[in-house]
Amino acid sequence: MKNFFDPQRIWPNGPYPHFLILLDRYPQYVEYVRQHAELLSRFVHLEAVPAEWLHITVQGIHHPASPEQLNRLGDEARAELADVAPFEVQLGPTWPGVTAITVAPYPEEPMATLNRKVRAAVSRVDGVELRAEEKRFWPHTSIAYAKADSSQADDYLLNRALRQLRPERITLTVDSVHLVQQIQDPKAGYYRWEEVAELPLGAPGEQKEQTA
Repeated sequence: MKNFFDPQRIWPNGPYPHFLILLDRYPQYVEYVRQHAELLSRFVHLEAVPAEWLHITVQGIHHPASPEQLNRLGDEARAELADVAPFEVQLGPTWPGVTAITVAPYPEEPMATLNRKVRAAVSRVDGVELRAEEKRFWPHTSIAYAKADSSQADDYLLNRALRQLRPERITLTVDSVHLVQQIQDPKAGYYRWEEVAELPLGAPGEQKEQTA
């Protein structure tokens, strides 16, 4: 594995607005992740993500936004997501990646729909730019990040141990997306955030603002 927080990946001037699904609100997923804790603690190059910071990124914005832009982002995304009904996804199994240990939600298409909707909303906010759209959106959540490069021997042991562990997959209902100000914390080894707005799916007119 390679260090996730490579200098080229470090944000120069965060926090940055991101649209996330917050996974600490799902006890069954927190328990799924907890079952990996002992295994992950054996590998010094890994930093496990605390339960409160577990998330799926729907769409990131990789530059700062003004308070006015944040308000517009919330309003536009709320309007886009009003006709998206809550949906179920299954999470598991867990896979070792190049820079993180990840879990993918299935089916992927409802998650890709959220991504398309949020990108459409962001495109209507002046001065906010997005990176080029991926050929195929990859929904995933990270349960640990590599905070240093690992050895081939460690990679082999980790891969085999994760394959052996394999907790039962879990199902959850995605019913909201959150706009946050995401903070990259290389020293801690994971991401944190401040909530800006909760955007319920299929619920026009509902609004739960956290900050201005």
